[in-house]
Amino acid sequence: MAKRIMAGRSTPQSSRRNGSSNSSTTTRGTTTKPTAPTPTPDEARDLLEIKLAQLNSLLWCCYGDGNGWFEEAGEKHRDNMLWIAADLAREAEMLLEVSSGG
Repeated sequence: MAKRIMAGRSTPQSSRRNGSSNSSTTTRGTTTKPTAPTPTPDEARDLLEIKLAQLNSLLWCCYGDGNGWFEEAGEKHRDNMLWIAADLAREAEMLLEVSSGG
């Protein structure tokens, strides 16, 4: 998967990922993680289904029911929500490539 660099502040690093505080470097739009095993096409399809369900729910909360919550959340929260959506979409794209054998 191609790496992209986008302007933005650094993201917090989590010590909960993989149970330790690893040396992953994260910046907005680009995530460098320790190398994980590539999922099989069947595993990738299952993960893809999960990521798309998460993305669908996230976007529904932001926009889907027209309740105005997204506009009222404030710039910081809107930015973070869109960032999550972008990460989920990138992960889904990678899983689609793996699941289709490409």
